[in-house]
Amino acid sequence: MKLLLQTLIGWIKCKANHIKYTKETYIGINVKIINREGGRFELKPKVIIRPSCDLFVHKLDSHLSIGEGTEIGNHSTISAQNSIVIEDNVLTAPNVYIADHNHEYEDIHIPICQQGTRCSPCSRVVIGSGTWLGKNMVVAGNVKIGRNCVIGANSVVTKDIPDYCVAAGVPAKVIRKYDPETRQWAKTA
Repeated sequence: MKLLLQTLIGWIKCKANHIKYTKETYIGINVKIINREGGRFELKPKVIIRPSCDLFVHKLDSHLSIGEGTEIGNHSTISAQNSIVIEDNVLTAPNVYIADHNHEYEDIHIPICQQGTRCSPCSRVVIGSGTWLGKNMVVAGNVKIGRNCVIGANSVVTKDIPDYCVAAGVPAKVIRKYDPETRQWAKTA
């Protein structure tokens, strides 16, 4: 009965927000999905959205795609002003924040909450397949994280990370890279 109810709730949330839904998709309780103007929002098969996540698609031409087999951890937020593509089999820990934009703050005479957002027309976030994003980490701005990367807990990614890397810190820096010749993860300088 519980599984049937969860499936029904997920189906209703997807239908209400013009999202394609498959039976293998799981959407936890208290997940907030806001597709403000009917932008493009794709959930591929076998996606898991854990409880208490917030997913935002802000405009008609905004795009959010979550790839097959991806799991979004509890209390995470994904906010697409332009484009966010999370490829297949990505795993996020709880409390991950992913956004392709930031708050505007230029005018000191207007409260920041009333200034809107800052987002260049080409701003996008891409998270490569097989990547793992650690707890409490942030991806902000125009960023591409490569395939099979590990991003450490509490890190802030503001610049591109190549494929097969481990990155950590604020701002996140590559600390290990996979060496195909030795077939090992090597520390970087």
